[in-house]
Amino acid sequence: MTKKNSLQKTRYGLIQGKAYREYAKDAMWHLKLQRRPIHPIDCAVKMTAKYYMPNRKGWPDLFGLVQATADILESAGIIEDDGYIAEMGGSMIAGIDAEDPRVEITVSEITDLKHPLYKLHPKLKKKLLEGNLKRLIKTRKE
Repeated sequence: MTKKNSLQKTRYGLIQGKAYREYAKDAMWHLKLQRRPIHPIDCAVKMTAKYYMPNRKGWPDLFGLVQATADILESAGIIEDDGYIAEMGGSMIAGIDAEDPRVEITVSEITDLKHPLYKLHPKLKKKLLEGNLKRLIKTRKE
């Protein structure tokens, strides 16, 4: 379910549709059952998402799926900011599985502080300059 395709117009403006809200609620429940960090990941990350759709009805676009996934990861406290997603290689609509529609998500920290996002993203650049990413330097030395 993508966010942009499920907007509802109300007298207060546009809100996410009921289908997306239910999808996000269900996704949050599933994420709470998974192995996850104690604190949100606060550095640049690589994300891969493989989507298995329930059928061909209402076929979504990959970019909409990835955006919804990134927003849900941030809301669930997996990542601090979905703007920290620097790479998405391998993300795809991988198939149809009527019995078990799902998304398989992998998120990993980018520990190379020379990655361009550390210089380009204002919050990450500030963290780097203030020394708040020293744990990544330690990780790289081990």
